[in-house]
Amino acid sequence: MKTAAEALEEERTLLRLRTGSVDLDDLIDGIQQGQFYLLYGNDQEILDTFVHRILVNCVLPYGERGSGVKGLYFNVCNYHQGKTILDPSQLTTIAKCAGVDPNTIFERIYAVSAFNENQQISATKECVKIIEDDNDIRLLVVQNLTRFIETSRKPLEARKTLRQVIGMLRRIASKKEISLVVTCTASKTHRSRLPKPKGGVFLRHEANFVVFLDEMKRENPPSIRATLVKHPYKATPKSVVLCVHPEGIDLMGRDASLFKQKFQKQIDELKNSIGFQNNLINSEHREAFDLLLNGAWSVENTAMSNSGVLCIMDILNLMANVHNKKCSGSLRERRLNLERRLRDMKERSR
Repeated sequence: MKTAAEALEEERTLLRLRTGSVDLDDLIDGIQQGQFYLLYGNDQEILDTFVHRILVNCVLPYGERGSGVKGLYFNVCNYHQGKTILDPSQLTTIAKCAGVDPNTIFERIYAVSAFNENQQISATKECVKIIEDDNDIRLLVVQNLTRFIETSRKPLEARKTLRQVIGMLRRIASKKEISLVVTCTASKTHRSRLPKPKGGVFLRHEANFVVFLDEMKRENPPSIRATLVKHPYKATPKSVVLCVHPEGIDLMGRDASLFKQKFQKQIDELKNSIGFQNNLINSEHREAFDLLLNGAWSVENTAMSNSGVLCIMDILNLMANVHNKKCSGSLRERRLNLERRLRDMKERSR
């Protein structure tokens, strides 16, 4: 037994991972250490994005929107029907937007896959062994946990195997005090009712937190509704809307457009504005502006795209100073060379 004050103090010391969405973090109080989270829905892209986002967040340095720990990704998927590994391109995009070298993310995330029903138990044992051997792992993500229940010719045996898998993962997560995050699809139901996750009552009972994620396709811009189905101390159901920004990285971490495309769009709008067009009437100004775009931008596009600065014009101003510095240095070198040549000519004339 413990007092409420002791429980509160203990909770404050627990590690909490961020999901990438402030609204979703407020809804579920973040991904807490040692808890079992079940997220389900019928939009695989939403679930994929969530998985990639929290894996990157767990690796990010502590205090920089991350926790500075390692993660383990376990995918249960028939390779004939879906992908079996993490998307390196998506991980790279999220890492770059966070200002972290993607190789750092890759080096701190383990990946295990079960390609068929028979491999589930052996793959689960492999996950347990990895967690036992590496004490830095603080996040275990299991994607498509109920996939083989949907496709199995022996559903009763598939459900029995599912219970075994959950039992092993729960025990190691509790022993090592790591966060267990599971995703699965939703069962079909009437439109007026909230869908339930596939896997039956057992899966919903085992999870400490259950969230249903669904895309609101009629909204413009499109949004994601997160509905809290189960929570230890909050009334349910409770929903929040996660707005998806039409450009750039949205709240769930998806890359809606490339940085260079956004940059070019703003440059075109700037050129077409009347106030800026007046500044380009002078031919020298136009040449200088084109030189800036063709010089500073083409040379430094990688540094600019990886920058954490939000305002593109601020980045452009910074690169203009760099470009000017480069030009002034080149001119200074040419002046020094001319001065040396002039001195040599004077000495020869004597």
